[in-house]
Order: sequence, then C-alpha cells, then structure tokens
Amino acid sequence: MLKTGRLLSLVVRRTSCAPRARRLHLGAAVAVKKYTDTENDYALSVLRNVPMVKELAPATGPLLEWEGLDEVLPVAERWCGTDPERVLLLLRHTVERVQRATEVQPFTLEDARLAGFVEAFVRTVPDFTDDQLARALGTLAALDEIRSIYQPHYLALWTALDAVCLDRVTGWNVDRLLHFADAWYPLRLVKQGKFVHKAIWKISNRLRKLTPDQLVRTVFYINLTRVPVENMMDIEVNLQHNFAAFTIADVAVLCMGFFKTETPVRSAELLERIYQKVTAEVATVEDIALTAILKLLRYSSRIPQVPAMHALLDALAPHIPRLSLQACLHVALLGSDIHVCHRGTLEPVVDRFAGSVQQLRLKDAERIAFVLAHGNVALQGGRDEALLRAILADLPNRVPEIVQYPRCYIALLHFLSLRGIHDAALISAAFEPRFLQLAYGRNIGGAGREAVSLDAYAAINLEGEYGIGRRFPPDAFRLVCKLTQDYLPNPRYKLTKSDRMLLDLQGTFGALVREPCQILHLLPHYQRPDILFCVDERAGRVVPLGELAATHEIRTRASVLGERSRDDRLRLVAIVVGSWNCYVRDERRRTGGYAMKLDQLRRLHYDTLEVRQTGVLHTRVFLTFGMGSYCFSSH
Repeated sequence: MLKTGRLLSLVVRRTSCAPRARRLHLGAAVAVKKYTDTENDYALSVLRNVPMVKELAPATGPLLEWEGLDEVLPVAERWCGTDPERVLLLLRHTVERVQRATEVQPFTLEDARLAGFVEAFVRTVPDFTDDQLARALGTLAALDEIRSIYQPHYLALWTALDAVCLDRVTGWNVDRLLHFADAWYPLRLVKQGKFVHKAIWKISNRLRKLTPDQLVRTVFYINLTRVPVENMMDIEVNLQHNFAAFTIADVAVLCMGFFKTETPVRSAELLERIYQKVTAEVATVEDIALTAILKLLRYSSRIPQVPAMHALLDALAPHIPRLSLQACLHVALLGSDIHVCHRGTLEPVVDRFAGSVQQLRLKDAERIAFVLAHGNVALQGGRDEALLRAILADLPNRVPEIVQYPRCYIALLHFLSLRGIHDAALISAAFEPRFLQLAYGRNIGGAGREAVSLDAYAAINLEGEYGIGRRFPPDAFRLVCKLTQDYLPNPRYKLTKSDRMLLDLQGTFGALVREPCQILHLLPHYQRPDILFCVDERAGRVVPLGELAATHEIRTRASVLGERSRDDRLRLVAIVVGSWNCYVRDERRRTGGYAMKLDQLRRLHYDTLEVRQTGVLHTRVFLTFGMGSYCFSSH
C-alpha cells in the first residue's frame, strides 16, 4: 500500500503534464465502463434470445477464377460490378480474413488494399434489398474488435449502411424499424448513427398504441440513445394500462429507459404497482433487473411512497447475501433522497461491503459513504465506521481511478469527513491546484458544495492538526458559496416556507428582547442562513451587534465582535432552523450534514438553539441565559 504522502506526489505527477481530463491516457482496465454494457446486454437478452457476438459462418461463395482475396481486392470494383451479392460475399471474406489474422499474417480493415472494395460497397449499398442490408449489418457485427469506429474504411462501411437505413425509415413499419435497430445494436453504434434516433422518433408518435413487446423494445433503444422523446408520458400511460402483461424483466428494461433519460415516473399509482410487483417477486428477480428498478424508484419516489418503500426493503433484507455488490449498493441508496434510513437492509449491506472494499469502484465507495454519512447512522459494533476507515485506507491504491474521476474523489473525502474520518495528506492532495483543475476545469469557481465543505472541515474541525496542508483557493471558495447558498429572505420577494419561518422568528424574538437580531450565513458553505444575536451575561440581556455586512467567508467570533471578541461574558447565539430534510425520516436523528453544521458552529464558539420546523409552522422555543428564560411562539 502506498503511503498518503506518496499519493500526493503520484497525483501531481499524473496531472502535471495533463491539466485537462481529455488529455489523460489511461489503460483499458481503467477506462472501460463494463457495467453499463452488462446492463444493456441483459436488457437485450430480455427482448430476444440472440447471442451478443454473432459467429460468422465461413464464406462459401467462390471467388471465381481468382486464386484468393489478395488478388480480388485490388480489382474489387471490377469484380463486384453492380451485383450486391458479390459485394456481400467479398465483405464476408474480408471479415473472415480479419478474424483469422495473426502476427505472422496480419490483416486489418486499415489495409490499403481494401480501398477499392470500400468504394464498391458504398456505391452498391443503396441497391441492397432489406434482407441484404440486414446481412451486411450481421457480417460487420461479427468483428470482435475495432480499433476505432472512425477509422476511414470502417467509417465508410457503417455510415453507408446508416444512410440507407435512414432513407428507408419512412417506408418501414414499427416491427421493421425495431428489427433493424436490433441488427444495429451488436455493432455498438446506436448512439453514433442516425438511423436508430430517427426510428425512435417515428415510433414515438404512437407510443400509447404499441404492444407490450414493441414498447419494451422501443424503450430499450431510448435507453441506449439516452435522449428522451417528447411524449415520455405516453410510455407511462401504456405501461400503467397494460401493467399485467409485463414481466418483472420487462419492467426493468422500461425502468432503464426512464432512468437513463432522467425522466421520473410521475404516476403515484404506477409507482405503487411497481413496488408491489418487485416486493412479490423479490426472491426470484435477477440482480441487474433489481438494480435497474431500484434506480428508478429512488429517482421517482416521494413521501407518499415511503410505506411501499419500507415494505420492499423489509422483503429485500433476507436476500442481501445473494445479491451483487451493485444491487446491494442500490438497495442502500433507495430512499436516501427522501431521508429514509432502513437499518434492516443497511446492516447486511455494510457487512457485504466490508469484505469487498478492494473490489469496489471508486464511485461505489463514494455512494456507500454518502449513505452512511447522510443517514448519520451508527451500526452495532461500529461496523459503519470500520467500513469507512477501510475505504479511506484503500484510497492510496486507487491513483488511476482518482485521476480519472477526480470529482468523485473529492466528494468521497467530503462524505468521510461528515463522519469525522479523514486523512490530512489526502485532503491536501485534493486541493493541489492542478488536481482541482483536472476536477473542475479552468473555472474552479464552478466547483460543487463538496469542495468548499471539505475545505471548511479542514479549517474548522482540523484547526491545528491540518498545519500547512493545501486549501481550496479563497476567491473560488467565496464564489462557490455565493452560487450555492440561498439568498437572505426579503419580504419584498417570494418567500419559501423556511424563509417565512426565519423572518417570523427574527421578528418575534426581536420584539421580545427589544433588540434586533440578524439573519446571516455564519457558515457560507451551507445553503441556509441562521439567526444571530449576542447576550451579555453581566447585564443579563441581549445587546446589539450592529449591522454586519454580508460576506461569503466563515464567520468567526473575531469577525463578528471585532475588538470585543476577547470579552468572555459576551455570548454569540445562533438560532438554527432545521427543516424536514435536516432529519432522518421517522426518526429524531439529524442528517450528517446538519449535525456537522451544529458541530462546526460550536467549534467556532457559538451557542446554538435548534428550532425544528413542523408541518404547521408552529414553533415554541425556550431560551435560557444567565438571567432566566424567554419563551416565544412562531405561528
């Protein structure tokens, strides 16, 4: 294992000559995204029982009087003439030759001898029948590896086929369009070509009338293109109307299409039926199907779905040991957006992950750290903390992944810090200027809240320990805070529920003590402001602070009180309003981010008064100081 200091030097070395992410050249083991292909291949297996890599039968047609392919290729245009069958025969011989190529007898599509054949192919393709067109696609699909889809000869072959398919879209019905979309998929060119996009556009005009089989196949290609059609709602209507006709695998493919196009399911009734179907079949559903469905349920579910969510999670708990790590991760993530924390599934998921830390992707580690940090949950025996510390200890072994996914690395360190787990050297590495540029581009001020929150953690929680470690640039810190925090509430503009409550508390408390209190962002890396006032213990009363200018810097005691900061009898008090999303649902436990906010305020020598926002916006608060107690209500 590399030491943490070594990680810093490696990250800097990796980024020193490549400040932009697209200039990095990583090995295939790092760069390839395997899971997405597995998911799509599973979806295709649901649609049709066809092997993904087709074996090409040996070419049986004769090459006439010529001795072989080497003699035919230079005169391919003359040999093929205008006969499509000869063009297809020569294509099959060519692909077969490429498949048999060895180091001793190399032969690739880049071979200069293929130029004549490529010209003949492009010229003849418009004359292909539909059957010949499908055979040509099947022949090209047999190629195991393509160095680049933009290699000139290969590019000419597939773009010629794409153009002809595109021209025939208007004359093909739904079944024919989907048949040719299926023929294109093994080439892995659905996103690059124009035909499938155009075919889906045509089919989208009749989504409500498609049969269940046609709908599933159509949504599969919407998933591949990742471009939602204008009437995605029609898919929802069709699914809901014919729900009984879809298997759990069909539902999984449909969920992929919604999730990959970032389209939530809006029908509460449909969501309820999906929950019920998965809960009923949880013992037999396949991992990939379950993962796809869980993704959409997390993306679409709101408060009314909480009972169904708990029922599904209760049913899933006994099956965690048999699930893949990916499926386990999405079980843990279900409900995180609406602050649901289900211990029954979280505990066995953490146990699964604890024994597989080295097998986790960096993104998986970041996501499970998010679940544990956001839920602020303490599991029996400290298993959650042990897993997070194991993830931290494994980071020095993940330099290639960190360089490839730098923002994920910073987010992971932030989530670990919410649980008080950190390594100063790793945080310093994250704030190395070239690494920040790798993560956020030249405009570091466009970073997310994870970066400024991690920097604030180093400044407040690690004061004295962090030493000379690097920090997020101050100018960029202020800009990110300005862009990510709420405006201070102003009665002249439209107010949110939280804004109204802040103003109500400010007005009620100010009238009670007859001194103004101010709404400020004491911690600028948090979205919402707090109410600040000052108590003089000697006089037993609230004293004015004076008008404090708005700033996007952390408000220390010195920055608020100035020369009076040395007066120990002056107490700064922050009223912190906790809305519903500051607490874990159905529990009184604070979320990790909100708990960290209260902790950081105390570390900065603020006394905190926590006000929990209720549904009816009614708050009764007792404030206790040296001179007694105040009580006021907010309606």
